[in-house]
Amino acid sequence: MNHTLRLWPVSWLSSLLLLLLVSPGVATADKGLGLHDVIAIALEKSPMLKAAQSDLNAAKFGIKASRGRFFPQISGYAGYDRKSDPVVVVPIKAFGGKPPTFSRDQYRAGLSLVIPVYEGGKLRAQLEMSRFASAVASHTLSFTRQDLIANITNVFNQILYLKGLAISQEETLSALKKARQDAAQKLKVGKIAPVDLMRMETQVAQQEQDLITTQEAKRRARHALVLLMGWQKDQLPELKGSLEVDLDSHLPEKPDRLVEEAWSKRPDLLALEAAVKKAEAELRYARGNHLPNLDIVGDYSRHAGGGLHGDEEVWTGGVALSMNIFSGGTISAQVGEAASRLSAQRSRLLQEKLKVRAQVLDAISRLKEARHRLLVAKKASRTAEETYRIEQLRYETGAGSITDSLLAQAAWQQALANEIGAKYAVQKALVDFKLAMGKIDRMGEK
Repeated sequence: MNHTLRLWPVSWLSSLLLLLLVSPGVATADKGLGLHDVIAIALEKSPMLKAAQSDLNAAKFGIKASRGRFFPQISGYAGYDRKSDPVVVVPIKAFGGKPPTFSRDQYRAGLSLVIPVYEGGKLRAQLEMSRFASAVASHTLSFTRQDLIANITNVFNQILYLKGLAISQEETLSALKKARQDAAQKLKVGKIAPVDLMRMETQVAQQEQDLITTQEAKRRARHALVLLMGWQKDQLPELKGSLEVDLDSHLPEKPDRLVEEAWSKRPDLLALEAAVKKAEAELRYARGNHLPNLDIVGDYSRHAGGGLHGDEEVWTGGVALSMNIFSGGTISAQVGEAASRLSAQRSRLLQEKLKVRAQVLDAISRLKEARHRLLVAKKASRTAEETYRIEQLRYETGAGSITDSLLAQAAWQQALANEIGAKYAVQKALVDFKLAMGKIDRMGEK
C-alpha cells in the first residue's frame, strides 16, 4: 500500500466502520465462519492431515505385525510332482514291514510349524522399531495439525486485516471523489488553480490503485485459506472475527524455562527423539544378524502316489539352530550403515533443539516488538484524531486552510490503518509464539 498522504474532506463513516471491525465482540456479518469454524473444517477435511493420519494407522499395523512374529508360525502347503522314475511315496518305516508304495506321481499336503526361541534379539528390536516408527508418525501428525492451525489462523487474521483496510480505502475513495467534484466547481469560478485539480485527480487514481491492491490481496488470501481448509465448495462464506488484542496480558518471561518447555512439547522435536530411538533399535537389529537363531520346528503331512494310492502320514519335529559364518562382509556393512544412520539422527536432533531455541527466542522478541508497535500506533491514532479535530475547527472558523485540514485527516486515516496493521502483527506474533512453544492448538492458554 502506498503511504503517501492524500487530500480528502471529512469522512466519519470510514473511521466508524474501521473501529467497528477491530472492536472486540463485534461480528462482521450476521452469518459467516469464525476462526474456530474454519479450523474445525480444516481438521476434518484437510488432505494433508488425512495423509498424516493414514501414516499413523499404517505404523500401528506395523506394531501388530512385529508383535505377531513372537508367536508360532504355522503354514500350510500342498504340491504335486511327476518323476522320471517311480520313487517311494513315504520313507520306509521299519524293516520287515509292509513294502513301501512306489509311484512316479507324488502328491503331498500338510502343515509346518516354527516356534522362535532365540533370534539374536532381532524380534524385540524389530518390535521397538515399529513402536518408535508409530511414535514418529504420531508426533508428525500432531505437528502437521499444529502447523495447519497456525497457517489458517494467520491467513484468517490477514483476511480480517485486509477487509478492514479495504473498508477504510473505499470510504476514503468516496470522500476523495466528492472533494474532486468540489474542486472542479471551484476551478470554474477561479477559486483554485488548475494544478490543484490535477493533484486531486492524481490522488483519486492512486487511491483506486491502492484499493485494487488490497482487494486482490484479500482474494488471494481467501484462495490460500480454501487450500488450507481442504474446502471443495465453490465459494467460501464470509468470515467473521476480531483482531482486538489484550495488551494487559503479561509478556512471556524466563526465556530459558520457555525453551526447555518447548523442548518437551514440540511435536516435531519429539518425532526426532523417537527417530533416534528407532535408529538405535535398527542398530541392535543389524548386530543381531551376527548371533545364532534357535527355533522349534515341526511338520505334519500326508503323502500319496498315483491315483492317490498309498496315502500315509509323515511327521517330523525338532530344534533348528542356524548361524551366519561368512556373509562377505554384508552383515558388518549393515551394522556400519545402521550406526551411521544413528549418528545422523542424533545430529539432526541436536540441530533441531538449537533451531527450536532460536525460534522461541525470536518469537518472544517479535511479540514484544509487535505489542510495543501497537501501543505506539494507538497513541499516534489518538494524536492524529485530535490534530484533525483542531485543523477542522480552524478551517471552519477561517483560521486555517482546507489543505491543512485535509492533510490532518489523511494523517488520521493513515494512523487508523497503521493501528489495525499493528493489531494484525501482534496476532501473528502470538501465533508464531504458540507454534514455537508447541501449544498452537491451545490458543486460549495464557
